[in-house]
Amino acid sequence: MKKHKWFLLAVVFICCMALPVFAGGKQETVPDAVEKEEVKEGPVTLTVWDFKYAEEVTGAAFKKMDEMFMAENPGIKIDHIAQPETTYYEMLMATFTAETDVDVVLLHTDNRAWNMVDFYAVLDSYIQGSKDTYAPSARIACSASKNADSDIRMLPLTAQGLGMYYNKINFEKAGLDPEKAPVAWSDFLAACEALKNAGIPPIILGNQGKAFGIDFMYRVILATLYGQRIDGFADGSSNLTDQEFLTATRMIKTLYDKGYINVENGSIPYFMDAINEFKAGNGGFFCGLTSDIAHWKDFGDALGYENVGYFPSPVHPDAKFSDRQVNQGAGIAFAVVNYSDNVEEAAKYISFFTSGKAGKIFMDASGAIVPNNTIPVDESNKMLINILDKMNNNAAPDYLTRVPGGMVNDFYNYLSLYFIAEEISEGDFIQAVQKLYENTLD
Repeated sequence: MKKHKWFLLAVVFICCMALPVFAGGKQETVPDAVEKEEVKEGPVTLTVWDFKYAEEVTGAAFKKMDEMFMAENPGIKIDHIAQPETTYYEMLMATFTAETDVDVVLLHTDNRAWNMVDFYAVLDSYIQGSKDTYAPSARIACSASKNADSDIRMLPLTAQGLGMYYNKINFEKAGLDPEKAPVAWSDFLAACEALKNAGIPPIILGNQGKAFGIDFMYRVILATLYGQRIDGFADGSSNLTDQEFLTATRMIKTLYDKGYINVENGSIPYFMDAINEFKAGNGGFFCGLTSDIAHWKDFGDALGYENVGYFPSPVHPDAKFSDRQVNQGAGIAFAVVNYSDNVEEAAKYISFFTSGKAGKIFMDASGAIVPNNTIPVDESNKMLINILDKMNNNAAPDYLTRVPGGMVNDFYNYLSLYFIAEEISEGDFIQAVQKLYENTLD
């Protein structure tokens, strides 16, 4: 019996040693607590992955912003790493799957990023006091549920849109009024004809490789024809067989048929050849971006701000929305990796980067429009004020962010086949892109 008693006591003793220790009704996991303290000892290092960090202008701005953040937060160090954009999302997926150390990632707010949404921290609790400083359209673009007030997974660094820029010097050479934007379709065609007669290519497009030039023209025109109904491309309630899409197709084809597009548009890429062509002073019109590149600062710095005009789109007589400005809400944004040990510090970092004095450094350096109202805007720049006014007050969704991402590459191929190579008819083109769209809808 004694033998058994000692055996039982030994078992009880061992079991008690294995149980967690409780103090004041709370479970004390002493070894884990010690481990956690050791991890947080000394400065926290945030690892940031970024496909724009290697760029000359953006990289220099980000370095300055990092230094400012570390000066204000001496307990946090930033390890900012440039990554190649071409293989970026493949690298991210491999990294997330292996849970490799990375705290913050820069993303495009499109399907490439949203396909990995389960790896992004929900930021709602970290931005309670600053949420309303971000434009509602930008918050929607950064929400996994497309809700401006919840499920925010990214903070927007840029607000992206598209529109029409024109060269006022070339307008004067063609006998056109440089201060009057030819918005109406008939006025736009008349301006193209005048430019052509003056020996100036009316419209500069670049479509080699991917037909960005044609695609961008579609996007600005469709905003005026569909308005908010562009959202219907996400679920099939809007279609590429609609009269609106056919009207946009015929508008662009007219520009080709009349010789208003630069003849080499199919042999030069949009990025950067076509952009540089317009910056060099060639052409009348250019369908560009409102942020990031091929934008107000890019063209203003090259040609003189007083020599560049802007309007959202040429407007067909049948268009129901004459003033609509394509606005993606957010172009690129920062997310915090949800398995990071430093989510709170990372959220603080991306909040800093996308607002206030840091956001102004980025905007002044790159021309990017940061959709945060804590950033002062240069009121003397009339073109910028014009663009901001339209993006804030007349926004329409971007249809290419609504259609399934899986159709985009093939869509570009069909654009080249129809508009440039002229290998298929209008009817075949419309049916082909509609079938492509239907096959990629969820």
